[in-house]
Amino acid sequence: MALPLLAAQAIQNRPKVSVGKQTTTILLATGLGAVTFLGIRALVKKFKKNIRESQALEEGNPANYAIRIQMAFENDNAFGWGTDEEALFRILEEIPTESMMRKVGRAYRDLTGRNLAADLQNELTTQEFAIANEIINTKP
Repeated sequence: MALPLLAAQAIQNRPKVSVGKQTTTILLATGLGAVTFLGIRALVKKFKKNIRESQALEEGNPANYAIRIQMAFENDNAFGWGTDEEALFRILEEIPTESMMRKVGRAYRDLTGRNLAADLQNELTTQEFAIANEIINTKP
């Protein structure tokens, strides 16, 4: 019984921690700044995505290629699984130049929030990835 009594006395006699007014103000300002930054960042991402989605219907637009690549990855066929490699290779071949390929990569990032090169590597086998890289690297 003596142990709980000693524990209760230790809790009552513990030193009190006080945070100064200036420290509290700094912590609140830092938190508010972080929330503001993250909120603005989310709005900018949403704005970019909306612009890219509106451009996706224009033939030859980087957003159009990016959406089609994303659809090839998702491949909603009868079984609903796996990447449609043939469609993906056709889309990559349709992209006319290296400059346009970079724009497609940026559009893909704006639309999906992911890196196109990393998704290509994740979705394709080693041989298929080599074919995709060869298609991309032979662009003028």
